[in-house]
Amino acid sequence: MTSVVDNPTMDYQRLLRIALRVNAVSSGAFGLAGLVFAGEAVEFLGAGNALLVRLIAAGLVVFAAFVAFTSMQEIGKARREALLISIGDLGWVAASAVTIALGLFTTAGAIAAALVAALVLDFALAQLYTRSKLGFE
Repeated sequence: MTSVVDNPTMDYQRLLRIALRVNAVSSGAFGLAGLVFAGEAVEFLGAGNALLVRLIAAGLVVFAAFVAFTSMQEIGKARREALLISIGDLGWVAASAVTIALGLFTTAGAIAAALVAALVLDFALAQLYTRSKLGFE
């Protein structure tokens, strides 16, 4: 998980932008992969259908564009929108936990879903931490 050492000289604006940009790249990459390899994803996960995977993947691409755009906004706006992005990330983590707990995936699919959820949780925590360091409006 994210480990940020608190330091009075840290540039939390820069760290928030970096967290958002890495989130955008990751979300976009997974989204594009889901669009291109939907059938293979269904086979690997052992659940869903190609249309569902493509719909989720398209949503990830849109989400990635929003996160990338947010990372370029004035810091006050980026800070506010980072909260919404983190809530979305936490929703992804919760949905992943539920689908894994329900046994909807193959073993390999469940492991992959858990690893992606851990990465997404890391993004959420990094964004929440750095935005909190920027203070409240």
